[in-house]
Amino acid sequence: MNYPSIVMATVQTVALYYVGGYLFPLIGQMIALFTPVPLIVAYVRNGRLEGLTALGASTLIVALLGGWQVAAILVLSFGLMAVGTAEGMRRRLKPEHLSLLGGLLPIIAVGTGLAFYLVHVGTNPLTVVDEYLRSSMKEAAQLYSSVGLTEMAAAVTSISDTFIHYLARLLPGIIIAMTVTQAAFCYGIARAVIIRRPGADAFLSAQPPLSSWHAPDAWVWGLIAALALIVIPDESSKLLGWNFAILFATLYLAQGIALVDYFLRKMQMRALGRGVVHTILLALPSIVFVITLGIVDVWADFRKVRGPEQKT
Repeated sequence: MNYPSIVMATVQTVALYYVGGYLFPLIGQMIALFTPVPLIVAYVRNGRLEGLTALGASTLIVALLGGWQVAAILVLSFGLMAVGTAEGMRRRLKPEHLSLLGGLLPIIAVGTGLAFYLVHVGTNPLTVVDEYLRSSMKEAAQLYSSVGLTEMAAAVTSISDTFIHYLARLLPGIIIAMTVTQAAFCYGIARAVIIRRPGADAFLSAQPPLSSWHAPDAWVWGLIAALALIVIPDESSKLLGWNFAILFATLYLAQGIALVDYFLRKMQMRALGRGVVHTILLALPSIVFVITLGIVDVWADFRKVRGPEQKT
C-alpha cells in the first residue's frame, strides 16, 4: 500500500472540502467542488484500496472537525463522485460515460435516501422543495438588506410564486446537469494530473483533447424526444420534456465549447486566451448560439472528427 500517496490525497481532500468550503464560504465553495480530484488521482494511479482508504481517512478527519453530518455530505456527494469517476477511468469508459457514472452515482444514493425518508414521514417532495426555495429566497433578501443592498433585496422579494413553482419542478434536470458537469471537470483535471507522471496509463494519455470531443450522435434523438414532450398540451409531459431539455442543452453546450476550442486552437491561441473566450461566451446570451452550434455539428461535422462508421 502506498502510504505517502494516501496521506497526500487525504490532506488535499480535507483541505479542499473542509478548509475551502467551510472556512472560506465564498470562493471556498467553488474550490470545494473539486474535492473529488485527489481521490480520483489516488484511486486511478495507485489502486482501489489506496483510493478508498484515502476517502475513509478524509471522512474520519472531517467528522472529527465538523461532525458526522459534514462527513456524510463528503461521502455521499464528493466521495461517491470520485469512486464512480475513477472506476470509469479504470474500466476505460469514454469521457461522457464516466462523467455520467460519476455524476449520477451520488444523485441516486442521495435521492434514494431522501425518497425513503419522505415516504416514511408522509411528506410530498415537491412541498419540501417549494418551502425550501421560499425560505432560501427570504434568507437571501434579509442578507442583502443587512448589507445595504436594498435593490437586490427587493428583486429577490418580488420573485413570484409561479417562478418558484416551476423552478422546483425543473430542479431534477438542473441538479443532474450541474453534477454531471462537475464530474466532467473533475475527470479532466484528474486526468491531466495522472498523465503528467512518466509511465501513465497509455489509454488515458491517448484520450483526445476537448477540441476533438463530441457526444455520441445517437444522443440527439433524446433532445428530439424532449422537444416533442414540450409541445404536448399536458403540464406533466411539458415539465418532463423541459427537464430532459436542460440535460441535452448542457450536453450540446459542451460540444459547442469543444468546437469553439477547435477553431481557437487553429488560430494558435494560447490556453489562457482560450479560457477567457470560453468564459465570455458562457457569461453572455451567446451561450444559446454555442448550444445551437453543438447541435448543428452533429450533422455538419465541422471538425471532420467522425469516421465513416460514425456517420452511417
